[in-house]
Amino acid sequence: MPRLVLLATALLAVQAPAALTLEIRTFDGRADVTHETRVTVHRAGDRGGPVGRVNGAAEPPLFQVPPGIYDAQAIQERQGRVVNLRWAERLVVMPYPDEGGHHLQVINLQDDYGALQIRRASGDAWAGQLALFRADDRATPEPPAAIAGRTYVLFVVPAGTYDLRVGQGAAAAWHTGLEVPRNRTRLWIVP
Repeated sequence: MPRLVLLATALLAVQAPAALTLEIRTFDGRADVTHETRVTVHRAGDRGGPVGRVNGAAEPPLFQVPPGIYDAQAIQERQGRVVNLRWAERLVVMPYPDEGGHHLQVINLQDDYGALQIRRASGDAWAGQLALFRADDRATPEPPAAIAGRTYVLFVVPAGTYDLRVGQGAAAAWHTGLEVPRNRTRLWIVP
């Protein structure tokens, strides 16, 4: 009997890792087209049975997945017709401590765009002003493509190097030389 209890305890200790929330938003350039897009998520390299499928017009683009590497297909439709299709491959979804179990990925239907997700280190709701500037031009800020969720701000911009201003005036803090990768989502944590 003690061996059975020990075995049961050991099996419970080796449980599968907790599921993470994978949020996939879809953009066409700077325009958020998540509501027009059907997203299907597969384990990386396995296009057989999908892990999940979401129709953006009817439900939020959220998936509960175990940690792993995934491929996602985004199909944008208007009036029942497919207008765009894009694969995002090798999306790494792991329990990163600064994401709190919620991983965001942006799929852009246009080439040469990327996304910059800004989160607060405290994980608190965003309270402050952000402005994103091209690294060589701090005169004109980039318009935010979307402000989403309670804990992050999202910029969808052409891939390149940017400077981020947090706050205004003398109290502003600058984060410089942020690389926004082409066809990927970059996470940046600010205090």
